[in-house]
Amino acid sequence: PTPSNTAPAPAPTPSPAPTVPGPKLNEKGEQIPVGNGGVTSGYHWTQSLYETTVYVKAPENIKGKDIEYSLTATTVSLKVKGQAEPLLAGEFPHAVRVDESLWNLESETSTVVLTLDKAKKTWWPSVILGDAKIDTSKVDSTLKIDEYDAETQGQIRKIMFDQAEKRAGRPTSDELMGVGSELEELMRKVPPPPST
Repeated sequence: PTPSNTAPAPAPTPSPAPTVPGPKLNEKGEQIPVGNGGVTSGYHWTQSLYETTVYVKAPENIKGKDIEYSLTATTVSLKVKGQAEPLLAGEFPHAVRVDESLWNLESETSTVVLTLDKAKKTWWPSVILGDAKIDTSKVDSTLKIDEYDAETQGQIRKIMFDQAEKRAGRPTSDELMGVGSELEELMRKVPPPPST
């Protein structure tokens, strides 16, 4: 029995819900890119020079047949049938190739994933004009050598070879080609051997 002049112990205060940190911003208020993309209240996105991938949260237990999707070269509309408010809608900052773009529903996470094939190989500041922008100067623009076309790959390999040869004190490919040309010129001046 507790004495009547003692107050009951206070109920424990619940811990505040953990907060998810928002995106980091630069001095201009643009997001520092994560995965070369950004975050909005309705979706997050990543990009390469070739495509932009958008992850849109949809209602739980949704089926693909419940999605209304419309894509043009410059606009997108993604809705749930019967709902007035779209999940995603607006104009792109640059055109996409409609025939090469696609969407799918990841039912385990109720996420609609849009893969947009860019018509122009450039870094997008946002997916939808007017949405939060990223600082495109902070995008990781490095590519693996095999991501370039064959001609560019050859030029990169030549530069890498020439740099290694120069560091080793040996002639570069251009210098070797010059030597080869002089050798060819000398060979033209020498008469061919008699045939047997």
